[in-house]
Amino acid sequence: MEHFSVIVLGGGTMGSAAAWALGKRGVRALVLEQYRHVHTMGSHGGRTRIIRHAYAESPDYVPLVQRADALWQELEAEAGDRILYRTGGLDLAAPGFAHARDARSSAEQFGLPFDWLDGVEVRHRWPVWNVGDDWEACYSPQAGYLAVEPGLRALAAGARRLGATVSEEECVREWHLDGAGVRIGTDRTTYTADRLIITAGAWSGQVLAELGLPLTVLRKTLWWFDLDDPALFAPDRFPVFITESEAGEIYGFPADEHGRLKVAAHSGGEPTDPQTVDRQTHAGEHRDVLGTAQRVLKGVSNRLVESSVCLYTMTPDTDFIVDRLPESPHVVIGAGFSGHGFKFATAIGEELASLALDPTAAPLPRLALSRFSALV
Repeated sequence: MEHFSVIVLGGGTMGSAAAWALGKRGVRALVLEQYRHVHTMGSHGGRTRIIRHAYAESPDYVPLVQRADALWQELEAEAGDRILYRTGGLDLAAPGFAHARDARSSAEQFGLPFDWLDGVEVRHRWPVWNVGDDWEACYSPQAGYLAVEPGLRALAAGARRLGATVSEEECVREWHLDGAGVRIGTDRTTYTADRLIITAGAWSGQVLAELGLPLTVLRKTLWWFDLDDPALFAPDRFPVFITESEAGEIYGFPADEHGRLKVAAHSGGEPTDPQTVDRQTHAGEHRDVLGTAQRVLKGVSNRLVESSVCLYTMTPDTDFIVDRLPESPHVVIGAGFSGHGFKFATAIGEELASLALDPTAAPLPRLALSRFSALV
């Protein structure tokens, strides 16, 4: 049986980032991925992800995203491929909703640059917006988006250059504690390792079934629409955005290279199973997202040109789980990224590597398993 210092179970977003972080520490790692390295079966589909620093969910995330941003830039320089696009970002809220104010609170706490705008100023700066005067917005010039596939490929390439083995289309059938290490059986062979990092995405609940993690997998849909005048939505003229209103949280991006607007709902979603999820979109599913986009933005057409399905793996509090297993400190898990994890991947990779390799490293309190008292 081949032995590795660390095995990473799951080679998606967080597993790829963990492998890169391990490689930078000189650790010989094996990454086991059940599909091709970049695929459409999990949570990283859809080509782009927002990166934002004035974090409405909690100021606790600001240092983590700042570290992640620096590492994305490092990776981009190493790879020689564009990953991070700074377009600025708008967090908008209709009257009675707090998303914009929560983003401003994080910005104020950490001294981040921002502009506080009402609906009049939003319409003045970006004429395609059609929000009311009483809407509020926090504009963050540091925000933008990440290109998913170049980012993931750069992480894997960087890990390989540093000695990692990334094994694609190799499915883990079982894993067991084996003395001070672990034993992993796949559909090809058996491996042993001193440490195990589990980053199984939507399959985390199944891989860690005995732990009883409070995870719910949601089916989410993404939509691309033609624009009447794509130039008005170009990345140098139009920021990424998140709106909160009676329709929930709707987010979107500047026009892509084909002149199309990508929009989706962060809120909502149907509970599902990654093995049996309906991976096709259906007529009418885009109605609420399109309706909201057309109410608040001018020039969004009815022409749906593309759609896809991805998965959110939710925790009850929507915070991540990044910690060692109780009673098994040589097993580390990264799970429950709740639909807002991608931007943090490079920093989460560092956290996972530290927890696996350094017995004195402590999990970030907000992300610790101890908050689920029944599990520890």
